[in-house]
Amino acid sequence: MARTIAEIKQEMTDAYVQESAVREKYGLGQNGTIDFSKVSIEGLLFYVVAFGIWVLEKLFDTHREEVSTALAEKTPHTARWYRNKVLEFVPGWAGGAAPVKWCSVDDRGCRLKVKVAAGEAGARTQVTASGGSPVETAVEALENYLEQEKDAGIKIEVVNLAGDVLKANLTVWYDPIAFVPGTVDTALKAYVQNLDFDGLLSRNGIIDALRQVPGVEMVHIDSLQSKAAAATVLHTFLEQERANAGYWTIANGDINITYIRYRSENL
Repeated sequence: MARTIAEIKQEMTDAYVQESAVREKYGLGQNGTIDFSKVSIEGLLFYVVAFGIWVLEKLFDTHREEVSTALAEKTPHTARWYRNKVLEFVPGWAGGAAPVKWCSVDDRGCRLKVKVAAGEAGARTQVTASGGSPVETAVEALENYLEQEKDAGIKIEVVNLAGDVLKANLTVWYDPIAFVPGTVDTALKAYVQNLDFDGLLSRNGIIDALRQVPGVEMVHIDSLQSKAAAATVLHTFLEQERANAGYWTIANGDINITYIRYRSENL
């Protein structure tokens, strides 16, 4: 990891004052130190050299990260490798378009759980057979493809579901001078639906996102419930959860907000 410019400059200064000629010139004792002014010739010179060294170390760090990422991407039969294979897969009948736009791979030893979705960020959807072959859907084609690519003994489960449902009841304290009606609903939907695919959704994350809305002073989650799209019963959302489908949907009708004008005594 690259050192800071200050750290590099300090190391240069410490090494410089160890020279006997330098110590004699500046009148330093055996254990004396010196802190050059930022506008002194020595201070400016050391800063320029330290900055150059810092840039070089940052470039080395970036190169190291790029190499590590490239190796992880190309190493065969890792979870990342399977994910890339899924995203690159294009059935012959698909007209050159990859049907899967989002994918996560959960490595469970001899079993891989592969979640997939189509659509764009904020509007993810279940992968469908639209434009597909009359004999197989896109997911069936993907399953056949993975059976050919996988290691022997590995079981693969492809999960292709409509987004999990989320329902929220909130209390929001707002400053009427800065607050614009409807912005909390929009911010909540945007945060939930743009979460990283198969990422963890948390109560704290929701509150933090809504606190960024202009005019919102405080947020309390009165109740938060969720369910898989095909389920019939909602359950109380825990502190954090991962969607069965890998992504969430939240409709306008599933957001209920009680607004209270903010005053300092609310605290």
